[in-house]
Amino acid sequence: MVLGFLVAASVSAVVVGSAPLAVFSVPEVLASARWLWLAAHQVPVTLRGAPLGVLPLLLTLIVALLVARSARASARRMRLRAPGPTQQLIGTIAAAHGVFAAVLAAVQPEGAAVATPTTAFVGAALVSGVAATIALAETCGLAELISRLDAPLRRGLYVGVLGLGALLAVGALLFSVGLLVALPKVAGMFLDAGQGIAEFFGIALLCLAYLPNIVIAASSFALGSGFAVGKAVIAPIGMALAPVPSVPLLAALPPVTSRWWLAVFVLPLLVGVLVGWCCRKCSPEPIERVKAVAVAAVLIGLAMFVLAFLAGGRLGGGPFDPVTVQAGKVVLAAAGWVLVPGALVAWVFAPKAEEEEADSESVGEEAVLGEEGAEADSESDEVEEPSDTDDTDDTEDTDEDAEAPEALDAPEDAEEPEEGEEPETSELSEVDVDDFEDFEDYEEYDDAVEETEGYRFEPLPEDVEDEEDRLARELAEELGEELTIDDEDPPPPPKR
Repeated sequence: MVLGFLVAASVSAVVVGSAPLAVFSVPEVLASARWLWLAAHQVPVTLRGAPLGVLPLLLTLIVALLVARSARASARRMRLRAPGPTQQLIGTIAAAHGVFAAVLAAVQPEGAAVATPTTAFVGAALVSGVAATIALAETCGLAELISRLDAPLRRGLYVGVLGLGALLAVGALLFSVGLLVALPKVAGMFLDAGQGIAEFFGIALLCLAYLPNIVIAASSFALGSGFAVGKAVIAPIGMALAPVPSVPLLAALPPVTSRWWLAVFVLPLLVGVLVGWCCRKCSPEPIERVKAVAVAAVLIGLAMFVLAFLAGGRLGGGPFDPVTVQAGKVVLAAAGWVLVPGALVAWVFAPKAEEEEADSESVGEEAVLGEEGAEADSESDEVEEPSDTDDTDDTEDTDEDAEAPEALDAPEDAEEPEEGEEPETSELSEVDVDDFEDFEDYEEYDDAVEETEGYRFEPLPEDVEDEEDRLARELAEELGEELTIDDEDPPPPPKR
């Protein structure tokens, strides 16, 4: 709020300082900054009995951006995550701006400008509250409310915002084309305003501040409803020529009526086609897609109504008063241009459900086949099928028996049995494992086992019957003693 007032004071100081006949003083700068700040919050002002309601929307946009930035910074510092505290913050911001605007409007020295405190409170509170709500939509509950809606409704809201931007882009395009065509006339208006830098700067600043207003009026022209400046009516149908203010922005107005202006209706028609194309995939049901287009059309119509209301207003009670953008006609025109072509496109050009199902089924079958193939490969790698002959079984058993002692640090002089032969067993004397005090636990012994040929032998479970005999034999071989074991050697542990 303070930063916005400082910006208004800076602009006021530059304007007053550049004027050749103005007396630069701090009270005059603060007084003009006060009315400039109120005008930025869309508060109508009366200047020496002349009502001024056509307020520059560029200043309103700057103020809204400042409020949004301040709201996000405050919520981040306070770490607000719940809707309740965030809504309290939004209410505080709106109330603070409203009270400040009411105070500025109430403190009126004897002089030129007059504003109503109640109107000032409502205007400033609405502008700041809407800006803060949009900035904190994720935490104030607005985003959660939208997420609870049906998919076609959500799609309609998002596409409506896109369509509104496209419609304003159409207005900006028309205004740019008209300004380029009337470029010599624009240069003449700047020269007629004065020969000094101050006059040139003042006119340029005025045109820049009212640029969003003329873009909204051009969008209304493209929709067919048009706008009026005093007695002059500018519209593709029913144009009435009359004098307009000598402002460079208005030099882009069409000088004569022509049937060729009906060609501008193609642009809003393309906006409607764009809305329908974006809504064609939101649902397989045609009614749901049309519902999404209807939601987008309603949103665009309401937004254009608000913008048209803000773009116009009173202009001093003179021959150019009032400046009117037909808000009622804009709603109907915007909804019609979006709803009719958008519904047709969404109904006709929707993707075929059969093709989507076929594609999804083919993708699912490929995925299932891929998983089965992977499982089969893994099973074939892990599990080895036995051969039909007994000789191969004996060979595999002898190979595994030969690898097991090597992994467990068996003596080097141990001879491997040949193929087809049974391993020889030597007669060893019985040795009790409990007689040796230096026998280490099996877990400690297993920690010392290193990986051999990419495999690691895990310890056997406790339920193996001949584990104790195998350990006793290994220990006896290390100590050089003889040991007699009745059972055969256990198979090696599984490889992992």
